[in-house]
Amino acid sequence: MLRHNVMRGVLVGATLAGLTAFGSGAATAADVTPCHIDGYVCMTTNDIYQPNVYVADGNEYTFLRATEVTTISNDTSVLYCVDAEYNFTVRPGQTVQIPHTVTSLGPASGGCLS
Repeated sequence: MLRHNVMRGVLVGATLAGLTAFGSGAATAADVTPCHIDGYVCMTTNDIYQPNVYVADGNEYTFLRATEVTTISNDTSVLYCVDAEYNFTVRPGQTVQIPHTVTSLGPASGGCLS
């Protein structure tokens, strides 16, 4: 019995040491830094295979499936419409740091239709 408890203590200690050394792998909203590239709209996602999506000035982008986007930075001269739970616009120079489930993004001519 004593030997079993000692092994359990060693395993728990090793697990805690590993999490401390390498982190838990879970990112928080505070860990997210918006990306900025002149002439692009940059979307930071929670997708491990495509953490950043760059859309050139005037172009549109559609995700294969609705994706959680944590930040959108519009470093273009174009007003963009975001198709999400509710549609909204992102003005030139604006950064939105509220998570949204986004399906597409494209240039807007005056606003977004919901």
